Amino acid sequence: MRSTLGFAALTLYSVTAAAQSTSWHGTLNGDVAVTDNVFARPGYSISNRDGDLFFQLRPGFLISRNAPRLINTLNAEAEIVHYAFNSRYPSVSGRLGWNAFILTGPRSEMITSVNASTGILTSLQSRLNSDETTLNINPVSKVTFAQADASEYFAYTLTRELRLSQGLFARYNQTNDNAEDLDSMMENTLTNSSEAGGNVSLDRQFMMSSISVELGGSVSRLERKAPPTAMMGSRLDRQFSPRIRGQYRRDLDRRFSLGADAGLVYVLPVCGSTGPSFVATKCDPGSDPYNPGEERRGGYFPILGAQFSITEMWGRGTIAVRRDVTPNLQIAQNTVNDSVTASAAFPLPWLDDSRRRAPKLIGLASLGIQRTRLIDSVTNDTKSSIDAARIDAAVTYVPRPGVLYTLRYEGQFQTSDSVALSQALGFYRNTIYFTFSVRYPNEVAGTVPKRRAGNATRADRRDQGSIGAEPVVPDIVEGEGGEDGDER
Repeated sequence: MRSTLGFAALTLYSVTAAAQSTSWHGTLNGDVAVTDNVFARPGYSISNRDGDLFFQLRPGFLISRNAPRLINTLNAEAEIVHYAFNSRYPSVSGRLGWNAFILTGPRSEMITSVNASTGILTSLQSRLNSDETTLNINPVSKVTFAQADASEYFAYTLTRELRLSQGLFARYNQTNDNAEDLDSMMENTLTNSSEAGGNVSLDRQFMMSSISVELGGSVSRLERKAPPTAMMGSRLDRQFSPRIRGQYRRDLDRRFSLGADAGLVYVLPVCGSTGPSFVATKCDPGSDPYNPGEERRGGYFPILGAQFSITEMWGRGTIAVRRDVTPNLQIAQNTVNDSVTASAAFPLPWLDDSRRRAPKLIGLASLGIQRTRLIDSVTNDTKSSIDAARIDAAVTYVPRPGVLYTLRYEGQFQTSDSVALSQALGFYRNTIYFTFSVRYPNEVAGTVPKRRAGNATRADRRDQGSIGAEPVVPDIVEGEGGEDGDER
């Protein structure tokens, strides 16, 4: 019955959407921030850190097209960053994003996304909401990046209970640590990494629960070009990682739900013309020009996860425990990540009755602790560990649609053992932001749903927003792809 009603609602929306046509908007987002470690310099003593006051201004435009069976949005921004004490001139970068929702039939839908951006790595997390920030191991210092990603998601409802879905993704990342800017005798460390893959999933829904099985895989190219004096020299790794995963979700009532998943990933070296190898093999000389003829071996890695969530019309909260295997494109290394995270978005009752669809004062928060172990490219054993923690909390005031102001605190901590020091040094950083965001005109013709691509936490999918409706908790800026930049 729920599926039938959903199809009717989608069809009705697609017919009436033609009247919405196209909307054009000017946008202006910005931050004024103070930090005690502006470029995440390594070390934990006060003398090793460099505080600063910095400004970020992101002028841009948004185009939204709402047509029958199709919603398109195009968002472009320039990002101007100026550090009061650590730069003479502002740096200029930018980003461009396109998203589309396509109602391909009465029982199917498709979501596509393409994004590209450049900038300074330490300012990247400020582009996301405080409840959306993710834990990620980062290289330290004034690292600049260029990245791009694309994804596609398609779902087809076979019956009232069965749903078949498919996804594709690709992402690219390039970083430069700009070591020459700090010391003319030093050389820059560069990374040039990419990953592409896909998955197919079958979901069976019951009265209060659902189960799904997913098959997928990805290929990755991870290149790190380091100076000859670096502890870990240059290398190039090509890997193929097939995976299988099963998931169970249970709705305890209309608000609370829980879920668990388990699976297996097999990381295989791709050695030139020999292709993926299930046994130890010597790679072709051209496979890795930095380490010709090196012998490499594949390895199995279990993946596990569990979560508990609350979903309301006006907010949400999630606690999750997870082990996953994901290539970190910023450090050009495949990794095993064990994490505990909590996030929440909820109305604050101080200005109005916030138990409604449009609260004016909103609290956003996330907390995460993660241990990352690097996968040795030769033996496929985990050889070292990097610990990271992050706390992010904000209060957002929305006086009217399209305008918001935010006061935000962000704390980061990262430490690594002696083996991992060559790729990710330890640091800690505290930052306080004042953020503003303006969109004019404020009414958007259509909004592409962000959380429909296989990311439901409830079995009945009530946590996924309506087609074309803005989220209850507004986005300060659009996110850059899905979690970890893909749709696995």
